[in-house]
Amino acid sequence: MYEPVKKQKDVLENLRKTDPNIEIKWDEKTGSPLRVKGILARSGQKDPGNAAMEFMDANKELFLLNSVQKEMLLKKVYTDRIGIRHVRMQQIYKELPVFGSEIIVHIDSNDNIKGTTGKLAPNLDLPDKPKITDEQAIKAVLSDDRNNSRPRLHAEPTLIVLSQFVEEPHLVWHVTVNGTDKDLGGDETPAKWEYFVDALTGKIVWKYNNEQTHTRTTGSGIGRYAGAMTINTLHDHGTAKYLLEDQWVPSTARIITHDADGGYPPAAISEDDNNNWSAATQGPDVDCHLYTRMVYDYFFTVHGRDSYDDAGADMHIYANCGVNWNNASWNGSYVKIGNGDGIRYDPLCALDIIAHEWTHAVTGYTADLVYSNESGALNESMSDVFAALITGNWLFGEDAWLLASAPASRNMEDPTNGGLYDPANPIDSVLAGHQPDHMTDKYVGFSDNGGVHINSGIMNKAAYLIATGGTHRGIRICEGLGRDVLGILYYQALTTHLVLSSDFSDMRDAVLDSLDDLYAANPHYSRWRASIINAFAAVGIGTAVICPLICWIAPFICPPSPHIICPPAPGFVCPPSPYICPPAPDLLCPPSPMIVCPPSPYISCPPSPGLSCLPGPDPLPYIPDIRVRLPEITLKTDLIEISGIGHETAVLFKGRSILTLGDFLKATENPKKITELSHALGISEAKIHDWRKKTLVMIGEIK
Repeated sequence: MYEPVKKQKDVLENLRKTDPNIEIKWDEKTGSPLRVKGILARSGQKDPGNAAMEFMDANKELFLLNSVQKEMLLKKVYTDRIGIRHVRMQQIYKELPVFGSEIIVHIDSNDNIKGTTGKLAPNLDLPDKPKITDEQAIKAVLSDDRNNSRPRLHAEPTLIVLSQFVEEPHLVWHVTVNGTDKDLGGDETPAKWEYFVDALTGKIVWKYNNEQTHTRTTGSGIGRYAGAMTINTLHDHGTAKYLLEDQWVPSTARIITHDADGGYPPAAISEDDNNNWSAATQGPDVDCHLYTRMVYDYFFTVHGRDSYDDAGADMHIYANCGVNWNNASWNGSYVKIGNGDGIRYDPLCALDIIAHEWTHAVTGYTADLVYSNESGALNESMSDVFAALITGNWLFGEDAWLLASAPASRNMEDPTNGGLYDPANPIDSVLAGHQPDHMTDKYVGFSDNGGVHINSGIMNKAAYLIATGGTHRGIRICEGLGRDVLGILYYQALTTHLVLSSDFSDMRDAVLDSLDDLYAANPHYSRWRASIINAFAAVGIGTAVICPLICWIAPFICPPSPHIICPPAPGFVCPPSPYICPPAPDLLCPPSPMIVCPPSPYISCPPSPGLSCLPGPDPLPYIPDIRVRLPEITLKTDLIEISGIGHETAVLFKGRSILTLGDFLKATENPKKITELSHALGISEAKIHDWRKKTLVMIGEIK
């Protein structure tokens, strides 16, 4: 157990003057807080970014920081569906980003600092000048092991500090290459490798495959799962062809489906001569197109998210990828869907597989969970959970799955499929559709990026228990929260509480914090909190608690007797006809010291002794008062509301007195002004055109 140093204790003592019940969780390795929860400060600063920086600066000793201005950089401000601001900040060291070291400061609608979440790397002390060049780092990467054959540089190297995921901090070159890897079945599969090369020695200190896929197998085949449907297409007047491009999305985003035709991207957009996409070979294209739109609609209508980046990005998906390729993946830019081999998989263009991959994209633009070990397994589980919420069942990949060893590629209700998971043979088990459902069977080897597809079963089981309730490993879940509440809590956790290096324990905290954010006033809160705690305890994370009782009055009928005292006040005599005691979400006691409504068991209210409660749940369904928050948009709205424009770019515009949407439209009202603005600010004309179109959509000028 970490013991805070004196300066940390002094800060905590001061913070507890505002809230004596502050909770804190320490990083045993670094001594920096992983999570602080409570009313930490009452900010008079209306700008959330400034408020967060001021709070961190005032309490820097708690986080073992020396200078917040030199060590933290504002990364993103996100306002959730109930108006809580979440300020995400990146740690820097001598102006270099520290990979995986972020903190989120949470600010409620009353401008209270209500907590922090994240992982920092304090007390860094290492050189900030490289001894090897970026070219030498690239050479080291391109000459790495045999599995990384035929690599291609994906992005230019960047100099950063690596502290998370390794024993000691390093100054590194971060190099990303497209290459290949071996999947669980031993077959070659496309890969997007993230390399971290020590900038002083040239040694590779860490790497992981960031090609985020579902279960790695092999296959080919053609099939269609959606059946006959109407799809949105585009007619190209130049070629007289119809294209699988959906421009009917309620934002500037587009859904664009490509036909890889047995190869890999790049590939042309799927096309047809007569807009009748009925050929057998077009089935995967149609499914990819329709299901991607369904995924967009889910995140937009349920969570208010505009495409995977929440900024209206186009969604490119490639159907018919590879020959006998039993895989699907998100590579940071687009989704690829394989055609299966007809032995293990039919075509992988099923709704849950496509939803899974697009959720990887959402994760990449929010928590950005590192695709390795527990963080990677949590990344995989997030994709499985949202796929289950979109499809409506707890089996993953069952439409495309052909093996008789399991009902689907993954079974979230019972990952072990009746105990068939074999901890001694984890690779073959997961290939057969079996996973662990408890930390005692957690895979700890190096295959599968540290078990990202194996150990996701543990998190999948926890999510299933939260939604449905039940008992697992002798631990009872008090009551299921339902699929809708699970989705709301998991989205809140993903977007506002998890960080790049979060693990299973952090996920437990994030879901509990999300419950506090969204449902603290809900009469089910205490049982839901216990249910979440017990769901994680049931898979080996944390300790179970006793389920609290919910007191409620059922609709009992008081008899027509003048001797029964009825609410709301003493002396009120029941009428001759039966008096109905109405249901209520909580036991709300009237001024009368006792209500007795037969038939038994009798319910007595405080202040009388002997309180007797009927076990919940509440007799009336609870409908959460949560709606997608759509801000009122006018010409006077601040420029920063343009999706995708970003804080730093907005500052550039504001430096030229372009402060509002109206100012922006006036400054871009003709091509000449756009060109002048582009040259003055160093921003491409294409981006300015795109932001102008988004602005017109926002104020309702175009649909």
